[in-house]
Amino acid sequence: MKLILSIVLSIFFIFPSYAYDEKIKLNRTDSKIISGETKIKVSHNNMLNFRNIKQINKKFASIEYAAKETSLRFNKRGKIRKFKSINTDDLLEATVYIAHESGMGAGLIINGDGIILTNWHVIEGAKKIKVWLLPKELIKREEDHLWDFHPFYIAKVIHMDKKKDLALIKIEDAPNTLKVIKFSNYKNIENLKNLIGKTAHAIGHPKGHTWSFNTGYINAIRDSYKWRTKGDRGRHKANVVQHQIPISPGNSGGPLLDNFGKLIGVNTFYSAEGQNLNFAVEINDIIKFIKAEHVVENKKDPEIKPTWITRKCKDKKSYITKKCKDKDKDPSGVKKTYPDAKSSDANNNGTDDTWYVDTNNNGIIDTAFIDEDEDGIIEAIMIDENENRIWEIIIGDQDLDGNPDIALMDRNEDGKTDVVAYDFNQDGEWDKFEEAS
Repeated sequence: MKLILSIVLSIFFIFPSYAYDEKIKLNRTDSKIISGETKIKVSHNNMLNFRNIKQINKKFASIEYAAKETSLRFNKRGKIRKFKSINTDDLLEATVYIAHESGMGAGLIINGDGIILTNWHVIEGAKKIKVWLLPKELIKREEDHLWDFHPFYIAKVIHMDKKKDLALIKIEDAPNTLKVIKFSNYKNIENLKNLIGKTAHAIGHPKGHTWSFNTGYINAIRDSYKWRTKGDRGRHKANVVQHQIPISPGNSGGPLLDNFGKLIGVNTFYSAEGQNLNFAVEINDIIKFIKAEHVVENKKDPEIKPTWITRKCKDKKSYITKKCKDKDKDPSGVKKTYPDAKSSDANNNGTDDTWYVDTNNNGIIDTAFIDEDEDGIIEAIMIDENENRIWEIIIGDQDLDGNPDIALMDRNEDGKTDVVAYDFNQDGEWDKFEEAS
């Protein structure tokens, strides 16, 4: 991975822009890097799905726009003090911010593999679930800052129970430093009633006030309680903890904790018809839910089709001649032809390794294919979507199976990478975005 990433990064900084006239010169030394014009054929696979690739910048831009239009800006909040017997720093880190195209809420990390417990209604109807971990800097914890370039993870649903309003989601490539929330040990609901009148704590994001820590008293434990979510989207039934800790939209899915920082419930709903009537699904129902058989969606592994590139077989270079003769290398036989590609030898070793093409035939170069190790397989594709002589997107194929798995984005077009995206399972959906260091 590091090798391919370094290759792509080096390409990015060597070739930040270009000028198109009779020949193409990239901003490096005064040496001419264009070997000439040639006809190339590139095997047609997911690396050539330019329509999908170009959406990556637009999707990220739409996230920023939506956040700036809908989120409120709040004053900076100081560090929350530690309560007796509770390490609030660890508990805050173990609480996540969850958002998707139609809602947001909270969740809590329950193991180091990146499994997160939340409410079913928090992720209901989501096409893509985004998860943010607690940022180190205070100002970046605000809702609008979270959306503005701050790295997030894409989560997959692995288990849910609509009746109890619970769900488990999992983030891919989770860091090995995750904090987790431990479960309290109440063997049944009768033992849980010993908490009535005791202090409890809640963490969540009420009305976008991210990572808010609140405290109040437990009022009652209610057995087989029934309720409905907003808009009658679902009818639910579970054992719940009634408490008077203030919660609002955005608290859903967040932890309810005892005085030792152990989980006793997941904050789920409140009653607007009274004061301080707030409810959380209790720990015993949560444990039963987690122990139940998980429903995991099985997906096909992506097809392995390396991105072969060939030129006219009359070319005398040995590796090109070999590829022309070896027809079994690309069994599909489906190729995209570029008759007027501009070839170049970036490392000046006598073998062309980069080809620049005009995909829409308007006389302006907009795409470049990179064969860094000169083996006939494309490792990276650079794209200048708005044709302003700056590469906005570089797509990489680290395992050379023909499926994009890494993307570098220059979102402000200053010649530097701003955001790195990863598609770990190579299913066409980007699993993680992070700010380039």
